[in-house]
Amino acid sequence: MRLVALMVFCVGVTNAVARTVTVLVDFEKPHSAVSMTALRQELTDLLGPAGVAVDLMVKSEMPSSPEFSELAVFHMKGSCSMNAKPATASELSDEPGPLAMAYSSDGQILHFGAVECDRVRRCVQHVLLSRDLVKDQAAFGVALGVVMAHELYHMMAGAKAHTKNGLTKESLSPRELVDGRLALPGAVREALRRGGLPPS
Repeated sequence: MRLVALMVFCVGVTNAVARTVTVLVDFEKPHSAVSMTALRQELTDLLGPAGVAVDLMVKSEMPSSPEFSELAVFHMKGSCSMNAKPATASELSDEPGPLAMAYSSDGQILHFGAVECDRVRRCVQHVLLSRDLVKDQAAFGVALGVVMAHELYHMMAGAKAHTKNGLTKESLSPRELVDGRLALPGAVREALRRGGLPPS
């Protein structure tokens, strides 16, 4: 009976904070405060089960002498708002591309990345049918949180490969981006807690 109680207790604390990461976002253009609130909550919802606490900060609002235990920086490219003016033909590309990326150097994944806000917006706007700008801004923030959490997996676990399912699979549908129902596979949660994948 004592062994069973201990096992239940251990399962109950798997969501305890194992790592705290400050995510610093650098916006290229004005952004939506509603989307930012939803982005912050989505990162917490997605990474919390892996024991990762996220402190989201805007670069322009950063204190003069910040201290970080772990830092990831994202350049937020384009207009991170659902009420942004449509991009001009010269700004658009017919070629599909990544919604976000993590940079690497000499084979090592860096804690620097970029989110293509215009591309994320174009990807999800046809599934946002509420005709309510506040709701759409919140759904857009969820989508930004999903793609950012995906890249944080690559950064924090040092993983180049994708999984077959869940948040860390190679491609996500527009509906998956805004539904907020994706989960981290078990192996990914363990990798984030440990700070990396086990040797292969």
